[in-house]
Amino acid sequence: MKIVCIVNGERRELEVQPLRRLLDVLREDLGLTGTKEGCGEGECGACAVHIDGRLMNACQVPAFQVHGRKILTVEGLGTRESPDPLQAAFVTAGAVQCGFCTPGLLMASRALLDAKAAPTEAEIRAGLAGNLCRCTGYGRVVEAVRSAAGMRSGREGEDQSHPHGGPDVGSPVPSADDAVQVFMPNTLAEALAVMDHGEAVVMAGGTDLMAAFHAGRPLPDKVLDISRLRELTGIMLSPRRVTLGAAVSYTDLLNSTEVTAHWPALAEAARQVGAPAVQNMGTVGGNLVNASPGADLVPVLAALDGVVVLASTGGERRVPVLDFYKGYRDPDRRPDELVAAVELPRPAAGVRQAFFKAGTRRAQSIARVNLACCARIDTQGRLTDVKLVAGSVGPTIVALRETMAYMEGRRADEGGLDAACRRLASGEVHAIDDVRASADYRRQVLGNLVTKFVKIFV
Repeated sequence: MKIVCIVNGERRELEVQPLRRLLDVLREDLGLTGTKEGCGEGECGACAVHIDGRLMNACQVPAFQVHGRKILTVEGLGTRESPDPLQAAFVTAGAVQCGFCTPGLLMASRALLDAKAAPTEAEIRAGLAGNLCRCTGYGRVVEAVRSAAGMRSGREGEDQSHPHGGPDVGSPVPSADDAVQVFMPNTLAEALAVMDHGEAVVMAGGTDLMAAFHAGRPLPDKVLDISRLRELTGIMLSPRRVTLGAAVSYTDLLNSTEVTAHWPALAEAARQVGAPAVQNMGTVGGNLVNASPGADLVPVLAALDGVVVLASTGGERRVPVLDFYKGYRDPDRRPDELVAAVELPRPAAGVRQAFFKAGTRRAQSIARVNLACCARIDTQGRLTDVKLVAGSVGPTIVALRETMAYMEGRRADEGGLDAACRRLASGEVHAIDDVRASADYRRQVLGNLVTKFVKIFV
């Protein structure tokens, strides 16, 4: 496939295999070896680059998706004679030792400073959360970023922040020897027509798919790219609901003042789903269709009475999120259907929401147990509209129906309510045993998380 993109300010025409990683194209085809090969799964940040001004992991980006886009690598930050202020600050602060992780740290730091000229230390640490460093220590890195805060980048004036701000180059040109047929429709109707002619693998963020392909999963014959469909990238508000397009990213959720105000549990799940580079890429629809038991958004969408909107050439079909999974990794989606959106009703006045996650570490961790909760207190001081949905305890999400029924109508300050809810919650699930946690551990943690929610009302 022939693609055209802008790399560090230079127009490049490239012949690529569509699902080849951008990381490999940069290193092997363009000789930009500052972008490092690390984990290959988007967890270490060594391959971080900017695409249309957004931080992304090059190991998770298929080559075809950068057609018409602007790519910035560490080589484009500055030169030896005229370094970016961040590069100079890293040297001055001693934030470089072996140097392997430094390019990714620089790219993450520059993305942070482009968004926030004077970030707090907490914001700096959050911005670097997806970048692993084994030898320098984060103290000096944080010092370097604080030192460079407010200093102008040598790239000022470039259009790095406009989404899809690259050249007008038309569609990529397929090659006869492409092993994968890629469809990049301009409208949802065109995408649905593709789905009508044999099932295709649908890609938006591709954060899980690209890691799976790199690990040896067979490449598909057909790929349908929906990442640029404007009909799927919007957050649409009405007096009664919000409609989240399937290609809305976790960052889009976090940047929406309406989402953070009215659906705070959803924003919290998006914040905990991964590093900033992953949040920029991963999507609402991908989190649903991937059907992982440990997905972070899905329990929240279910607890908030979310409805999946499935589209096909035959029309739309709506399925409650709680009913969307038939089994492990088995969503209720026909081969000719796309997840187009998720609809959430506006919460009633006074509803309290929470999302809790227990993982192997404090951040950037796949859930061992997660729990989405919402409830409100009525005029008599009783709990009502209780919803508790757990993830990563079974093959699919689980509504804690016995615990919900027990809490409904009881006073929040009732003596022993928290202990009773802990026992009920830990006893009503058939928890799974796997490499991340034992069934006993999951039951115990789940009970503790329910107790944590109950105590919000006391």
